[in-house]
Amino acid sequence: WKSCYIRSLADAGETAEGLVEALKKGDKAGGSDQFFTQSAINFLAACVYFLSKYENGRYSSPPHVLALLNCTYEEIFNTLFTEPELASLLSPFVSAWRAKAFDQLEGQVGTLKIFISRLATKEVYWVLSGDDFDLKISDKDKPGVLVLANDPNTQNINSACYSIVLNRLTKLINAKGNLPSALIIDEVPTLFIHKVENLIATARSNKVAVLLGLQELPQFQSQYGKDTAATIISVIGNVISGSVRNKETLEWLERLFGKSKQRGESLSIDRNKTSLSLNEKLEVLIPAGKIASLNAGEMVGVIAADAQETYTGKFETSAINCRINLNLAEIANEEKSYKPLPTYY
Repeated sequence: WKSCYIRSLADAGETAEGLVEALKKGDKAGGSDQFFTQSAINFLAACVYFLSKYENGRYSSPPHVLALLNCTYEEIFNTLFTEPELASLLSPFVSAWRAKAFDQLEGQVGTLKIFISRLATKEVYWVLSGDDFDLKISDKDKPGVLVLANDPNTQNINSACYSIVLNRLTKLINAKGNLPSALIIDEVPTLFIHKVENLIATARSNKVAVLLGLQELPQFQSQYGKDTAATIISVIGNVISGSVRNKETLEWLERLFGKSKQRGESLSIDRNKTSLSLNEKLEVLIPAGKIASLNAGEMVGVIAADAQETYTGKFETSAINCRINLNLAEIANEEKSYKPLPTYY
């Protein structure tokens, strides 16, 4: 949340929405729940934007935002109102405060405090209060590689913290004039990336590749919600899959690969004659049963084909069915050279 990353109130709003959605795990609320959730986003955006401007962003960090939220309402509002740009965004909260509608105010701000209080740990404060590197990893002058590792013991907290980092990082790399870059995420259901579907749809022109790894569609839907998950899988250009077991995933893959005209033979024999008949009919190209029984290393998929110089008028499928051979000895040798991670605190 460096001041150079939060250049406008819109940037602060995007950052706040990404964090709240990550803490909610992508649940789309409606009715009164939507009111309180949006109130939480607006209030957090106001705090983020204020600290990005105060003393040139000296205190612009998640730990300082958490500390600000622990102050009294009078202290918070008196502080935030020193920034004129926040007057419109804060007007619903101030109206409730001045009317002494504390139940409504607690519902609005309390929702945010409940969401964000889980981040108030010494580990989060230590990591997110530093300024160790530039998030613009595709900068031509200072390119970099950022590795984020998760831990099953603190998965929910880590996911929310990483959403703070990735929300700004994706905006910085998805711009003209950068080096080609890639966002590679394994076990994507353990991490919430705000509006990743927009990144997939628009980043190709800026030479940004997005690779998402997951095991089953229901696992993906539980983190991102069915609507968002459906949008994501509809905008991806390439799909590669190994063996899966879930019925919904199998049916989706089977439909994705489509059907092809296949020739069949039938032989009938009786006392007087033997007859052979041939027929053609549309059958699924790669049946669900075959996908479910793939062995280790065997893959099926659909690859986005390159444009052909001449149009032949003939349809050619881009589906693949192959085996990936890995040199296990080379992998073992590489793993032996891995260095242990240092202890930071």
